[in-house]
Amino acid sequence: MGKDRVMSRNFAEKLKFYRLERSYSLKDVQRITGIDAGYINKLENGIRRAPSYPILQKLAFALKVDITDLIDIDLPENEPLRSVQEVLVFTEYLIKGKLPTTIVRENLLAVIQTMLDCEWEEHTKHTDSVNVLNKVDIFLRSLKK
Repeated sequence: MGKDRVMSRNFAEKLKFYRLERSYSLKDVQRITGIDAGYINKLENGIRRAPSYPILQKLAFALKVDITDLIDIDLPENEPLRSVQEVLVFTEYLIKGKLPTTIVRENLLAVIQTMLDCEWEEHTKHTDSVNVLNKVDIFLRSLKK
């Protein structure tokens, strides 16, 4: 396995996410791609981390995504990583297959921020849980509008 061909650490998560989003079993992906289900399972669990380009093409085709959705291009060393809040603000994404409105995006950000602000100690868990659930309620209600 060539070191320069090792996939990013979230490749396995992306592969499994897209497979489950399509409600595909490992056998379904095997049937579509001809790639052994055991190998796909090893890719999803990070046991195998260097699939060839033809395998990536087949997986992307089967999962109905662009190959670039499966792979990451490493950031330049001088470019800092973004916080999850920055990613939610500056990146386009879908929620339930649709672009979220500004209100929905703000409410999702509020859920994340509330969770991150929790102390989550024995004496605060109840209050923290209520605060998070209130933000989740607001977020989910905004999705329905």
